[in-house]
Amino acid sequence: MASVFRRRNFAAFVLLLLAVGVAYLLRDPTPRFLERRSRLVAWQASPLDVIDGHLVQTVHLTAASGLEVDLTVKRPPEGGAGRAARRPLLVLLGGHRTGKDAVRLIPDTRGTVVVALAYPFRGDPRLKGPGIVLKVPAIRAALLDTPPALMLALDYLLRQPYVDSTHVESVGVSLGAPFVVVAGALDQRVSRVWSIHGSGESYTPLEYNMRRKIPYPASVLVAGLANVIIGGPRLAPEKWVGRIAPREFVMINARDDERMPRASVEKLYASAGEPKSITWVGGQHVRARPEVVRGLVEMVLTRVLKTSSRLSMNGGSRPSALGPRLSAGDRLPALSARRSATYTYTVIPSAARDLQCPVRRSRTAAPSRSLP
Repeated sequence: MASVFRRRNFAAFVLLLLAVGVAYLLRDPTPRFLERRSRLVAWQASPLDVIDGHLVQTVHLTAASGLEVDLTVKRPPEGGAGRAARRPLLVLLGGHRTGKDAVRLIPDTRGTVVVALAYPFRGDPRLKGPGIVLKVPAIRAALLDTPPALMLALDYLLRQPYVDSTHVESVGVSLGAPFVVVAGALDQRVSRVWSIHGSGESYTPLEYNMRRKIPYPASVLVAGLANVIIGGPRLAPEKWVGRIAPREFVMINARDDERMPRASVEKLYASAGEPKSITWVGGQHVRARPEVVRGLVEMVLTRVLKTSSRLSMNGGSRPSALGPRLSAGDRLPALSARRSATYTYTVIPSAARDLQCPVRRSRTAAPSRSLP
């Protein structure tokens, strides 16, 4: 009798530990998003290159929290009339393999500034087999760091003289779609959010794709465990997309998508507020096929340019997404020089409430310095 009682106590204790663990993994990620976004303290920009008749530059950002973000900027050349023209901004988050190189799949930005981000994962994205288990904490951290990485990127980009801060398009493709939805829901500086070949839910698409390598029903167990570990239920885009309204939400999806369940796609659309739209195109999932990517980007750019033209005809009457600019900040210590790449240091006030209010202009400390 005593042994039965002990076994029951042990089972209850294990269940309690599991419940606590699950509750911890599925806690509200918003405080973490704000903490990790923190404030932009440094950036490193490479020398400008000319590709496809455009200026191309890679930039490395560092936040006070230690979050690091890599991105590539592709924009038209500056005119000869002094100040650079302010252009619509497209921030693109695609698959983990294309990352910041996605801009190279876009030969012509059609007068816009296109920026592609890399996922904030510091490791080999091609991990397979048992090695994945050791990297689970890093993978979880990278996924949770992606929405604040998008917001940190805007902290930098909206300070650039060639960006129109009132016209910011956030575009998520495939894996990038849910993160763009989350960041767009939090960050009022985004004018419109795009989900391209994305869907709602977290578990269902994950299990749907795992079936290609893990037979059913084992895929159900593995997907369920993975979904909890990465905090998937908290990142499910249908739980965030309603907060994008009254800004516009646009979906583009493939009719024969073999990776995104139709029901999950429709759930995301149904959860969005107005204004919203969904366009169905022929074919399968986008992956990294250049011809498919270019066709989708053309759809986006055409609509972006129509919006830009309409705003110009109305005298640019849209209220600024940034609001008034204020001064703040102290100097950071200068760092010793190394290499030819340039670092510029700046301090921006704590960003806990900046998601709903202006980015502030700060003094620049130690310009044209390099990291040791």
